[in-house]
Amino acid sequence: MKRFAAFLLVCMMIVGGTAMGEFFEQDWYPEALKAAEMRIGNNVRLKKVIEKAQAGEQITIGTMGGSITEGAGASNYDECWARRFAVRFGNTYGVDNGSNVSLVNAGVGGTPSTFGLMRFKRDIIDRVPETDPDGYPDLVVIEFAVNDWGEPSGHRCFESMVKEVLQQPNEPAVIILFSMRDDGWNIQEELRKIGDVYDLMMVSIPDGIYPHVEKEITKKDFFFDEYHPNSTGHRIMCDCLMQAIADAAAKETDAADVNLDVDPAYGTDFMGLKTLYADTEPEGVTINRGGFDSTDIGTYKNKPVGWVCGKNYFHEAGNSEEPMTITGTFSKCLIAWKASAEGSFGEAEILVDGKVVMTLKGGPGKWNQSEIVLPLDEAEAAEHTVEIRVTDKNKKFTITAVAVK
Repeated sequence: MKRFAAFLLVCMMIVGGTAMGEFFEQDWYPEALKAAEMRIGNNVRLKKVIEKAQAGEQITIGTMGGSITEGAGASNYDECWARRFAVRFGNTYGVDNGSNVSLVNAGVGGTPSTFGLMRFKRDIIDRVPETDPDGYPDLVVIEFAVNDWGEPSGHRCFESMVKEVLQQPNEPAVIILFSMRDDGWNIQEELRKIGDVYDLMMVSIPDGIYPHVEKEITKKDFFFDEYHPNSTGHRIMCDCLMQAIADAAAKETDAADVNLDVDPAYGTDFMGLKTLYADTEPEGVTINRGGFDSTDIGTYKNKPVGWVCGKNYFHEAGNSEEPMTITGTFSKCLIAWKASAEGSFGEAEILVDGKVVMTLKGGPGKWNQSEIVLPLDEAEAAEHTVEIRVTDKNKKFTITAVAVK
């Protein structure tokens, strides 16, 4: 039996680098957690959340991000950073073993903050437990540092989401979390400008942990693959968050709340975005589904959200060639579409006011994720018609959701 145990330990070290958890007790680790504190930020709102939790009031934590937030790489959902964080926050600051702290995790793999803003209401606000009297999360952690490279709004959707959360009547706290790829890369230097403008807590995993990769720890200790942490990596992300919160809570309360009357870092012109789903009635906008009158049941599903966005606009092979049209007064239009590598899926043209502005087509490397395009982006609202037209009626094409402002 002892030989078997020794063999198992060796296998764990080969697969995962350092023996599991051994480095958590080393001197460098607490220093790394401190180094992950890119900015403690204004602590007024965070302290109020902690006080509510300690008083036994219902607290809801919302997490919005990509596949790392969804839990990819963890051996099971309970070991992902978002779930660990909610449990740890509840056990540390809540009552009755954290029973008054709930989690609404809206991580969706392969998607940017553009899609996060589009679905924030449906996937976070509408899922806040009825036991929470505010009907809105008290603390929101946003993680898109690996996903937002090249997103179409130039970080305006990210900043619009941040400011919309901050403006809610229950005055939620916001934390920006910067994850990393296995080479330490992310776009935190771009996104941190948003946190700096609003004096938000920002936690950087590469700032804290990556200097120790291939030194005190191996890549296998933290990473499951090129893009995702393993269960230990998810735990480290949670530890970084909890360290920053503890240090913010120990600091003297700031004299005033965050100032929202400041010039934006990139722009907040996507605030008030209205997302249109196939199972909701649009207000102020007319939609003609045309040949997109079916539902694609093979779209992305995940653990925290389930069937992402629900019913969609699906052109099934053989459906009418009639385009889907969105008509109304708006200045911006975002379209989320299913990027598929399957040969049964074709391409679609996007027309704005009768002019083709882009063509959407899947292919190699796609895996049914929702990609986002911005075919209309103007400063002032005007009457517009956006058309989505398949180029081959015998091919399939799925529109996940449409959003206008």
